[in-house]
Amino acid sequence: MAEESAGERGEPIYSESHIFNPVFLLFMVALIVLYVVVAVGGIIKHKPTYTVIFALLALLFLALLGNFWRLVFRIYDDDVFFGFGLASHQFPRSSIVSCKPYDLKFGNYLGYGIRGGIDRTIAYNTRNGPGVKLEVEGRNRPFVISIDNPPYVCELLSSKPPRAPRR
Repeated sequence: MAEESAGERGEPIYSESHIFNPVFLLFMVALIVLYVVVAVGGIIKHKPTYTVIFALLALLFLALLGNFWRLVFRIYDDDVFFGFGLASHQFPRSSIVSCKPYDLKFGNYLGYGIRGGIDRTIAYNTRNGPGVKLEVEGRNRPFVISIDNPPYVCELLSSKPPRAPRR
């Protein structure tokens, strides 16, 4: 649904997306395959409990992989959109109080995905390295998002959104 509303806005001024490390993706796929194999083994051995448990685990991990495999960050004329699949946010550009380049470190978040940091930020990250720290009006905790070009993004977000010419 968020993707549909994003499409109605027109072309983004800035857009990038990141996927998790391919090794992590292969690990998740291997785990799903393992759960499916055990579920099929449960069918063959007439163990319905194994079948149900491992089939549900396979479906759960498949759903998680489908939702969290890609982080999207987009800037439109009037708003900013970022997130993983259904776990995404959209804010008017005017509600962004500040944007600063930020260096994401594993030690601050102890993982990847959507994580709370020890510095009271909420990270949407797929890797260590460059990102932006967005303080949004009405939000208690700043957002940190993995992106490739933080200075350029902060420059875009600090400028007023372009307005359509009046007729």
